[in-house]
Amino acid sequence: MNINNIILVNDIKEANAITHSGTFHADDIFSTIFLSKLKPIRLYRINELEKNHEIKDKIIFDIGCGKFDHHGENARIRENKIRYSSLGLLFEEYGKEYLKKCQVEDVELAYQMFLKEFILQIDAIDNGVFPNHPIDYKITSLSEMIEMFNQTWKESKKDNETFLEALAIASLIYNRIEKRILDKIAARKEVDAKIESSINQMIIFDTYLPFMDFLINSSNEKARNILFAILPSNRGGYNIRTINKTNSCHENRLDFPKEWGGKTSKELQEQTKVKTFRFCHPNLFLCSCDTLEDAIKIAQLAKKEVSTDTP
Repeated sequence: MNINNIILVNDIKEANAITHSGTFHADDIFSTIFLSKLKPIRLYRINELEKNHEIKDKIIFDIGCGKFDHHGENARIRENKIRYSSLGLLFEEYGKEYLKKCQVEDVELAYQMFLKEFILQIDAIDNGVFPNHPIDYKITSLSEMIEMFNQTWKESKKDNETFLEALAIASLIYNRIEKRILDKIAARKEVDAKIESSINQMIIFDTYLPFMDFLINSSNEKARNILFAILPSNRGGYNIRTINKTNSCHENRLDFPKEWGGKTSKELQEQTKVKTFRFCHPNLFLCSCDTLEDAIKIAQLAKKEVSTDTP
């Protein structure tokens, strides 16, 4: 049985990697996929490792209390209090080797982005650290989505069958995460250039770019004063986006005027006298216009109206 660069073997002697059998979680699923990015994986799944098992020259993860297991007494914890999962341990060991194979220009930046946007969430949830959402409905995490592929109490599938099903879905997800992070990193130079050429507290892009993190973290003094980003919308026209105060919150440096929020395009145009103004989000972080000229007008008008309203 195999998928992509992964083969499940039935003899431990044929394996170059070992993990536990039975109920799987996101950490052992994504650990398997991550390792397959480095070399072909012949995986053996076992309930328990015994001293007489042949484990030389094999990567053992999420079982056995070794270097890449997080269940023993000496399980490691990060400075942010999040305990490593098997994925975090493997990524710490092989992550930079993997990123060099991806041919990224800045391996350290890519490493930190993978941690922030992918690895840490798997580590945290696998070790019982869940986000606090005081709401009346369930938010399903990536980890929980993967765990859904374990058989229910009414199913009688073979253990490796459900594992392969989860691998197939998780491989698609992993590849998409990888693509988005690597493409995001490739945008940094252009974002830096646009910050340098920004005027009147606005940054204007010729195409859509993932800019927010780079702008907020920029060491360029000009970045600290930028209030709005203007960029083409995939619905046509241009979006005007407020800038977050930090990477960890959605509070804006400057909101759009309250009286714009949720109004129709006709109401917005009458109110502002900007001909192609068509939308302002009720949460006051996004506006859109049909033309670049009008998008610039809206950013300028927002600065003027909000500053006028401020006591």
